Amino acid sequence: MLGGLVASGALAGALGFGALFAFQPRDGDTQSWSTDLPADAQPMVVWEVLSGDTVVLVVERPGRQVQDWGRITARLLGIDSPNFGTTDECYAVEAEARLTELLPEGSVVWLALDEEPRDDGGRWLSYLWTSDGRFVNYELAVDGFVEASPMPPNTARWKAIEAGQAAAVARLWGIWGECGH
Repeated sequence: MLGGLVASGALAGALGFGALFAFQPRDGDTQSWSTDLPADAQPMVVWEVLSGDTVVLVVERPGRQVQDWGRITARLLGIDSPNFGTTDECYAVEAEARLTELLPEGSVVWLALDEEPRDDGGRWLSYLWTSDGRFVNYELAVDGFVEASPMPPNTARWKAIEAGQAAAVARLWGIWGECGH
């Protein structure tokens, strides 16, 4: 799995900038650092990308994560994308485009939940992986398209996302170089 991430270029770039040490788990702390696809992740189909941190997915068969079927709205955990509005925030268009590139319409995505499955608006609070095993929440952070944002109690993969952002900040990639963060 790690070999697949290195081949994707995102982790390789981060490692090239000295982020290797950020990915070393402390003893007994491997889950929060993991970017690997969990065994109980549930496959879904991408219907539409709504923003840099929100997608509509189709649940074709109820599973261990989501027992519903049909369309659901998934909000990616641990990240906050620039928003669209009366005036689009810096990098909103780029963040949505990157998420669309990672999760094109009709592609298979793997979803895993954390402690609290939904937000107050009914969106599923999710970690997502591409069909080739890339951890989407992390990919967006390490490439500088989003800001890492903890969402307690949903913190199982927070440290990996935070480390991804640290690599993007160090390189001044994305919002960290373009938006005056």
